[in-house]
Amino acid sequence: MKTTEDIFRDSIDQYKVLITEASDLNKRIENLSPEEILHRCESLQKQQNRQAKIDKFIIEIMLDFGPGILETPYIGEYQEMLDKAMQACDEVALKAQAIRTRLQTEIQKLQQTPKEVVIKN
Repeated sequence: MKTTEDIFRDSIDQYKVLITEASDLNKRIENLSPEEILHRCESLQKQQNRQAKIDKFIIEIMLDFGPGILETPYIGEYQEMLDKAMQACDEVALKAQAIRTRLQTEIQKLQQTPKEVVIKN
C-alpha cells in the first residue's frame, strides 16, 4: 500500500510530465498544423483528466488528515507543481485560442474574397 508521501511523490512526478508537455506545446504551437495542435491538445487534456483523478484522491487525504497534512514533506512541492501546471496549461489555451481566432479570420476573408472568373476563347 502506498503511503501519503508516495502518493504526493507520484502526483508531483506526473505534474512534471504534464508541465513538460504543456511547455513544449506552448513553444512549438505556432509551427504546428491545426491537426497537430488538436492532437497535442487532446493528449494534454487526457493527461489533465488523469491528474484530476489523482488530485481528487489527494483532496480526500487532505480532508482526512486535516491541518496535519501541512507537515507532509511533499505538500509544498505538490502545491508548486500544481501552480506551474495550471500556468503552463493556461498559456497553451491562450495561444491555441489566438491561433483559432486568427484562422477563423483568415477563413472569413477567403470566403468574402470575390472569385475571378476566367473566360477562355
